[in-house]
Amino acid sequence: MSAVAANAETGVLPVTYLQQEWIAAVGGHESNHNIPHAIEITGPLDLGDLSAVLAALVERHETMRAAFTHTKAGIAQQVIAPFHPEWTFEDLSRLPQPAQRAALEQLAVQHCEQMIDLFTPPLWSAVVVQLAPERHVLLTIWHHAVFDGWSNAVLFRDFHQLYRARLDPRYPPPPAAKIQFGDYAAYERAIGLGIHAGFWRRQFPADPPRLPVERTAKDHPLWLQAHPLPLVGADTVNSLLRLGAQHGAKPGSAMRALVLASLTPYLGDDVMIGSVTANRDAPELTHTIGLLSDHVPVRVYLRGNPSFGELAARVHEATRQAHMHRVPIGALRHELPSATQGDSSPFDISINYMPHAPSKAATITAPDGSHIRMQPQTLPTNTLRPRMTSAFSGAVSLGFQLRHSHEGHISGDLWAHSPAFTTRTLDRLCRNLSRTARELHAFPRRPIQDLAVHGRDED
Repeated sequence: MSAVAANAETGVLPVTYLQQEWIAAVGGHESNHNIPHAIEITGPLDLGDLSAVLAALVERHETMRAAFTHTKAGIAQQVIAPFHPEWTFEDLSRLPQPAQRAALEQLAVQHCEQMIDLFTPPLWSAVVVQLAPERHVLLTIWHHAVFDGWSNAVLFRDFHQLYRARLDPRYPPPPAAKIQFGDYAAYERAIGLGIHAGFWRRQFPADPPRLPVERTAKDHPLWLQAHPLPLVGADTVNSLLRLGAQHGAKPGSAMRALVLASLTPYLGDDVMIGSVTANRDAPELTHTIGLLSDHVPVRVYLRGNPSFGELAARVHEATRQAHMHRVPIGALRHELPSATQGDSSPFDISINYMPHAPSKAATITAPDGSHIRMQPQTLPTNTLRPRMTSAFSGAVSLGFQLRHSHEGHISGDLWAHSPAFTTRTLDRLCRNLSRTARELHAFPRRPIQDLAVHGRDED
């Protein structure tokens, strides 16, 4: 990709389409749609070194010194000069070790629930948590509008490599990001539908498919709330993946097909889903921290009452075609008004399939022979309740997050707008996913509309 030059003199840069939607959905200057990032540090931690490394990160990544601003042309982002970030200190070392994890998670939740002024930089904060004299956790809290899942790995890599370079000059610092986030936003704004216009017009007719479930009143406040999905066992998951593979479907397509099969009673002849993408295809974007992730709208035809294998094949082909013609969601909204009706999202359902990724760790050896081990820690986010005034493509009506574990089972959460759906409906949707999986495991050739789970009277 080639970036469009941003205004380096003023530090005012464009926002991405998704960030623009986010600001509109927040309905003000403050938001609590925050996510935590944690690095456990075992060994002799020098707080002066840690401060210096955080300052180096701030200088390296414009996202860490950016916030939003109002201009005559609309919302933009303002990048301030590099600074030495402040951080707070929490001591949990007096707690018994079994209780420390729960206390750390609660601390992360407390910080994530705090409202952040999106127009005052920075849009992140740091806490150093002491668990023992030589055991600490660097906890950073980020507003989701400037940080995505891919950014987790970039932050960990840069932190431990900059720390290693500080302790031992023989190691150079990691390569800097070739494209800063503001440059990407400028580049994205230059992308139109172009040669892909005909494809997307066919995907979004005058009356696009929508999910026929409850709607909240327009003046009713919304918040996102996670509902845990029952675990789907490894044997069942493996059988569905094999069945999908027999029909040419990759694991992600098979799992999206499972979600759609479980939603059959709520769907018509076709459905538009949002398939989550990290949007880091270009090599120069792999080291960029920021909200680059996006959704690819995928229109799946359900007519004909297909079996699971046939549905997985349809999802696979529809996903392949959509990615071949991929453009930013914002470009679709801007150039194709039929893509959005009622709210700012072209789809009601998003599905994020996350395959197992081995945990990474790094050990730094200081010149004096001491060792410092660093490892990212996953903190749960399913107790958070981000608030907003409307749905948008980054937070749609129903968002399925499916996590594929090392042991082979599938777990996850259903994120839904509350009170746009009744608890009764959401409980049924969660239960139906695991029940549908088990029934497909037992009857792999049964058409999805004929699954017994859809005919049960559970209430």
